[in-house]
Amino acid sequence: PEWFGLGIALSILISLLISFMFLSILVTWQGHKDFLLEIMPRRALRKVRRGDIYAEPFDNITVFFSDIVGYTHLSAQLRPIEIMKMLNAYFLQMDALVEKHKIYKIETIGDAYMCVGGCPDRCTGALAAQRVALFALDVIEMTKNFRLDDGSKLLVRCGINSGRVVAGVVGQKKPHFSIFGDTVNSASRMESTSKTMRIQCSHMTYRMLRDAPEYDFKLKERGAVEVKGKGQMNTWWIEGAKKR
Repeated sequence: PEWFGLGIALSILISLLISFMFLSILVTWQGHKDFLLEIMPRRALRKVRRGDIYAEPFDNITVFFSDIVGYTHLSAQLRPIEIMKMLNAYFLQMDALVEKHKIYKIETIGDAYMCVGGCPDRCTGALAAQRVALFALDVIEMTKNFRLDDGSKLLVRCGINSGRVVAGVVGQKKPHFSIFGDTVNSASRMESTSKTMRIQCSHMTYRMLRDAPEYDFKLKERGAVEVKGKGQMNTWWIEGAKKR
């Protein structure tokens, strides 16, 4: 009968529409999953989805902090939209360096940038320190070439520390993956007591870099530095690296 051919055509059309809708759902779901994996590591995401608490200790990681020198003055001179665009352009370049050196971005707070080596993807302490130190050196070089819209330069200071942390996800509203422990506090102090366009590291990071698996680092002793909440700490400048 005539309707038979029409029925087959309709069946094929409906099948194609269902397949297209299913494919669209899969693409949307994968995009959503990829977005979530940009926010937190896969194993943390699995636990959070199950409603479990995620907390994982790491014995020997290396933490990096940086901030923009004179940011308060700069933000007073520019409109908020200009500040946002400047920070976005600058941090996008730092994000690319994070990918290059296989480390993990934790967060940005205002003009501060925080990342870590050896967490959540584990590696030896020496390799973690090597990756973060190479990243920091690249940040300094990138910053030298970065320009604001009016052609002026940015200046940064950087700090690095190594040690133990616990990684975890905090909160239910906008859950946030971060790392916790005195190692993080000391890394922040390495940054705040650093100098313009220099990378200061703790003695623990210095020891890790002396054992770096692939690079010889140029390290210059700064000496004892008064660190808030810590007293005197012996610190070092990271001035360069040469591949063996």
